[in-house]
Amino acid sequence: MRVDSLTGVRGVAAMAVMLYHIPQQPAFATFRMTLFDRAYLCVDLFFVLSGFVMAIGYRDMIAERPIAARCGAFLRQRLARVFPLHLVVTLAFLLRAMVDMSGDGGRPGTFDVVANLVMIQSWGLGTAALAGNSWSVSTEWVAYLLFPLIAIGAASRLRLALVVGAVALLALVALSGIGIQGPMDVVQRTSILPVLRCLGGFTLGVVAYGFADHPAVRARLSGDRAFGIVCAMIALAFLVPEGDLIVVLLLPVLILCCFFEGRAVRAILANPVILRLGVTSYSLYLWHPLFRDMGAWIVGMLHRAGVTQIDAVAYLLLIVGTLIFCELSYRGIEVPGRRILLWRASRPLRPMAGVPA
Repeated sequence: MRVDSLTGVRGVAAMAVMLYHIPQQPAFATFRMTLFDRAYLCVDLFFVLSGFVMAIGYRDMIAERPIAARCGAFLRQRLARVFPLHLVVTLAFLLRAMVDMSGDGGRPGTFDVVANLVMIQSWGLGTAALAGNSWSVSTEWVAYLLFPLIAIGAASRLRLALVVGAVALLALVALSGIGIQGPMDVVQRTSILPVLRCLGGFTLGVVAYGFADHPAVRARLSGDRAFGIVCAMIALAFLVPEGDLIVVLLLPVLILCCFFEGRAVRAILANPVILRLGVTSYSLYLWHPLFRDMGAWIVGMLHRAGVTQIDAVAYLLLIVGTLIFCELSYRGIEVPGRRILLWRASRPLRPMAGVPA
């Protein structure tokens, strides 16, 4: 089941992350926009949204009968969704490191490479994410492994305890004092806090879906007015110094508003352009740091050659080129990769001798 507005949310968030990351390269620093200074919180939006979407598609299947086969099928589906692109992007970044395109002389160690290939690079083991943004893919893999337990708890009397635990994890991250750009911007390779950051948001997303069928919740959050109020509350929370945690705790409510798909929500998030951006958002999220660095390298070469008046053109070409490439990446890597990994699982079982198929 795909909810178009939720797909659109993912697209807007991925675009915001890209516009946040590009000016971090000195070559594009003049294009920094204050609006996106805290777009690292869009990663927390991804975590909450991921939990919510997993609950839509799988919670009942696992919570009602959490047998090994069902859990295995779930993990196989998630692996097919995230691994093919993760593998290709990781290999691309590995190649970049080997040819030393950045000029810093850094070469990943064997353990770093292995950890990235099996998606455990951000589990607090001290290993580096070769493809910078893949740290969140690694932490989500933990959430997928624990999803059956989270789903069972969200469908039981333990729901309140899950919420309290999730908020406590997020508060621990926010109060850790090691956030880079803000309290929730915790991505350090030697810390388990990135995993806890993901688990907190993911759990809130799973629990939030449990309220989607409540008539009172739908009545209060399905209209344009509710969507506007929640957006305004989030905007005000951005004005609160060190207010990252407030923003994250409002995200499940925002996701519920989008799930109910009022007229304003559909107009903003389910139009063809934003919807397509959402479909290709995973490629956009993983590929854009590489394109940003390549673009900065090219601009640097042009500057050294005396060409200094094309920065705005280069910035626009970078964005457009990245979007086009990510569309191709979705069609040429994500979709075929998913089919390949699920092909054997979708084949009918051969009946045993003497037993009807």
